[in-house]
Amino acid sequence: MRFKKIVPYKIKRILPMLGIAGASLFMGGCEKDEPLRDVELHFNCDDYSAIINITPDEQFFISDIAKSYADDPTVRTIYLIPEGEWYTYVANTIVALRQNGLEPLFKYSPKFRGKGDFEFYPGAASKVPQDSLWFVSKGFTINKYRPLSDYQY
Repeated sequence: MRFKKIVPYKIKRILPMLGIAGASLFMGGCEKDEPLRDVELHFNCDDYSAIINITPDEQFFISDIAKSYADDPTVRTIYLIPEGEWYTYVANTIVALRQNGLEPLFKYSPKFRGKGDFEFYPGAASKVPQDSLWFVSKGFTINKYRPLSDYQY
């Protein structure tokens, strides 16, 4: 017994149809993903308004700006950048800055990262080593740009 199978398509038509079918498998939809972006929030020892709000009775709250960036799905990383000199900060104010100002931000969202240098008074940060290590672990540096000649031995 012999079977004869007839193909109703010509070979020169099959190849373009297979090409179109294969290309349609790899084409995505019309969705266009927005690229993720990084944001920088600058603050100094006199103005924290970009990252935290302080009420008259000394209560600290995360600022609306910081919350909106943290909740925005198009923001990948929020860099906190200290500016200026922080010479007035001694051991107890460095601890307060960490506990009341910066730590709540890092607990609120993993998007927050430290970037930049805190220029504390020479030797002040070494009096609170656990806090100094915390600052460094979050991405900040402490007195990085200070020449060694500024330190008194």
